[in-house]
Amino acid sequence: MTKCEELKFDLPLYLDGSLSSDLRSAIDSHLPECPLCRQKVSEFEGLSMGLKAVPRLAAPHDLIASIRASVATQLSPKHNAPMFQLIDQPKRWIDAWLLPSSIGAMATLLLGFTLLSFFFNSQPVPLSASSRPLTPSSTSVFLANNLDLSPDEYAGTRLAISGESPSINPRGALVALTRSLVRGEMRDDEVVVVADVFGNGLAQIAEVVEPSHDRRAIEELQKALQSDPAFAPFVPANMDNRSDSVRVIFKIQSVNVSTSSDAP
Repeated sequence: MTKCEELKFDLPLYLDGSLSSDLRSAIDSHLPECPLCRQKVSEFEGLSMGLKAVPRLAAPHDLIASIRASVATQLSPKHNAPMFQLIDQPKRWIDAWLLPSSIGAMATLLLGFTLLSFFFNSQPVPLSASSRPLTPSSTSVFLANNLDLSPDEYAGTRLAISGESPSINPRGALVALTRSLVRGEMRDDEVVVVADVFGNGLAQIAEVVEPSHDRRAIEELQKALQSDPAFAPFVPANMDNRSDSVRVIFKIQSVNVSTSSDAP
């Protein structure tokens, strides 16, 4: 049996409907047996109805306006627009803008003049030392018919084609080599090489296209191409009005021609 002491704190909440179903069932079973608890419930019910009947007081309009103004003041930003503020101490415009710009412009000009002077003063690199492939000249190199001509005289007879076909030095080591090869063991044979001719008249073999049966022919040819500049195989570039490096295909061929004729 439920005692009144156990329900005295639950009776005020009985009318609000906020009790659990178990407590509400216990109070429902206790009220018919206890007139004291029924009286308290009746008093609580009257008090609740009295409070509901009390009219609601409205706050004065001046108080509402004052509260709204205070809230609006607290919520409004301190600055109407963003402002740019310098962190460092303010400096003169000469120190802040003119000096850095002037130093940067002078450094750029100095670097530009240095690069230009390097480009104009640098020596040209021979084409044989470059990794870029060169296009061989398709014009043949002709030997001098008259070996008594001087190098500049012979180069003067070939100015029309000397830009692509370097002129052989008629008094150089290459002419002497070709004559010795033809008179030696080279019979019905030929040598074809790709060579780079430089501005001083010397040359260098870049590729052997067709070697000779005589193994010493290529070695002797390389020595003749890189001989003493006084006996350079080709005339200097200024005599031919050509560039300082030209790639040519050089061919030495020996053909036996029979001069005897059979009697009829």
